Amino acid sequence: MKAKTTLLTAGVLMASLMAASPAVLAERHGTHHQNGKWDKQELCENFREGKGPFNHEERQAEREKYRAEMADRLKLNEEQRQIWAEIHQERQIKQEKHMNQWQEKMQQRCSNSGKQDKE
Repeated sequence: MKAKTTLLTAGVLMASLMAASPAVLAERHGTHHQNGKWDKQELCENFREGKGPFNHEERQAEREKYRAEMADRLKLNEEQRQIWAEIHQERQIKQEKHMNQWQEKMQQRCSNSGKQDKE
């Protein structure tokens, strides 16, 4: 009897958690993210102002801090840290190339959306 009650209680608890999760996710995204798409006007505004994910200096500083902490946790010696830095420098070059392409696309999208908004 106790096993049945426990199993039933666990099932009800899981069902209630599953039912509540979409509401929690919807609240998290709010007005920024609707139906799988970001608000284009807000996204372009952030792009022009360099806020949020478009703030490259802030994101670069966060990445460097994270890498330094990771190197400390791995207890790397000087030679290993130099190799670690070279690996991340190569990744950074690839990332910058990708970021430039992405920024060109964003520039196009935002300039096109501005023209559409004015019409």
